[in-house]
Amino acid sequence: MTFAQGRMMHDFILEHRLRRCLELGFYHGVSSAYIAGALQEIDTGHLTTIDIPQALTLSPNINEVLKELQLQDLVTVFIEPRSYTWRLMRFLEAGMYGEFDFCYIDGGHTWDTTGFALSLVAHLLRPGGWVVLDDLDWTLATSPALSLKPSTKAFPEDERTTPGVRKTFELLICKDNRFENAFEKGKWGFAQRTHI
Repeated sequence: MTFAQGRMMHDFILEHRLRRCLELGFYHGVSSAYIAGALQEIDTGHLTTIDIPQALTLSPNINEVLKELQLQDLVTVFIEPRSYTWRLMRFLEAGMYGEFDFCYIDGGHTWDTTGFALSLVAHLLRPGGWVVLDDLDWTLATSPALSLKPSTKAFPEDERTTPGVRKTFELLICKDNRFENAFEKGKWGFAQRTHI
């Protein structure tokens, strides 16, 4: 997340007073720090963030970033062996329907991962809550880290070249009456859970 994106995220959370936040994919924890910093400024709220074990091998990792900024008390970090969608299932099992005001989705980036995550998040967001999808136009084919991997090359060409996040935004948000006020800004797609 760039400084400009961080400022936009911070301002968005403050403007809408989003206190119960969920983040899917935190990588180094930079976006987590921006979200938690906004919550600290509001003086209430908490961030729940989820990623896979590989994120903890990064330097710095989320725990180091949050500790350095003294934001660790505002964040609960979950590590899931394979996918954050498993933790979302656990949240639903625990009856956490309508638990969150905000969800930032920045992981997986494929149609199946992002689309399924959004379907689960729709149940976890309160009416009027917001979701932001990152990297609308990211593809496997243009990813420097993934495009040459054998596992990526095994995908059909149209799956490698089609932006799965954008398809999620266009087909599962813009055409679904569970969401309203959808708009794009930079690499992000925003939408609000309908109030009904």
